[in-house]
Amino acid sequence: MAEQPQHRRDAEGAGHRGQLGDLRRADARGRGARRDRRHRRGPGAGRRRMRMSQVVTTPTGVTAHRGDPPPRRRTRSSLTPLGFGVPAAVVLVAMALYPLAVLFQMSVSDVGPSNIVGGWSFVGLDNFADAVQSSETWDALWRTVALCAVLVVSNLALGFVSASVLAEPGRLSNLVLGLMVFVWALPPLVAGSVWKFLLDDSGGLNAVLATVGVGPVPWLSSPVAALWTVSGVVAWSSLPFATLILRGAMLAVPKEVIEAAAIDGAGYWMTRARIVAPLLRPTMWILAILTVIYAFKSFDFFYVLTEGGPGSSTNTLPVLSYYTAFTQFDMSTGATVAVLSMVVVAVCAVPYVRRINAEVPQ
Repeated sequence: MAEQPQHRRDAEGAGHRGQLGDLRRADARGRGARRDRRHRRGPGAGRRRMRMSQVVTTPTGVTAHRGDPPPRRRTRSSLTPLGFGVPAAVVLVAMALYPLAVLFQMSVSDVGPSNIVGGWSFVGLDNFADAVQSSETWDALWRTVALCAVLVVSNLALGFVSASVLAEPGRLSNLVLGLMVFVWALPPLVAGSVWKFLLDDSGGLNAVLATVGVGPVPWLSSPVAALWTVSGVVAWSSLPFATLILRGAMLAVPKEVIEAAAIDGAGYWMTRARIVAPLLRPTMWILAILTVIYAFKSFDFFYVLTEGGPGSSTNTLPVLSYYTAFTQFDMSTGATVAVLSMVVVAVCAVPYVRRINAEVPQ
């Protein structure tokens, strides 16, 4: 091959050197740009990027769930409700179910003072037949029904009025609600003793009436007045409960409904009677059933105020059961009357249970 001229070799060498210089300058510019970017990001950017790029790996076929507790902890937590429920169940069986079973056994047996500790003879339904045929049982039943009527009317009517008055927030409303809770929390024996002092023939209420020229009223000594007087005291004791229940239901009524009625020109009581009352029918229905149940187990006030008297004019079913068993010492008949009272209460409780179950979402 012929040798290239000298000037051509010099030109090619200069071209190679120029390309090499361009590459070096481009590399320098790239390193400078990377330094500028690191300077703008800060000194820890590289480490943060390395930490962010770390990937937690798990063995094949194993799925990691951050919130899953260990199996031992899960087993322990599943046994926690059982640990709380077992003592309550034991107390329920010991304090309620066992005495109830003994009561049913006494109602179908011949039990008296001589064999109260054992040796009961089975008599079947003879005690129930005697109780149903007794006029005392029917008289006590009708008095209990009268008590139920007084309580239902007073709790629904007066409870609705008082709840309507106390539905508006304010200092007076809070004060009255506090007093109602205090009355509701009073033990019946304490409240009954106070009322007995006030309603006695020479008590505080008759002393006040004497100042205006009204003679003493036989609140508790008259066979006719005693039943209605004690029923009024029982209604007084149950009114705070009815007021609180109805007030809570009123507060749950949407404000838009009240505002719409006010825009249409309805007054306060018109709105309560025509708009709010129909919306409270489910609550009133449940309250009426609870009031009937409360009436059938009202024993304390009758025992403290009149002890069933004068005569037997205030003997309701619970009072009759008590005096038959512990005054006449006829344990079997007393237990039978108590069972009959429980049957009536159970029948009244069926609509309440159905209503509650219907409102529970399935």
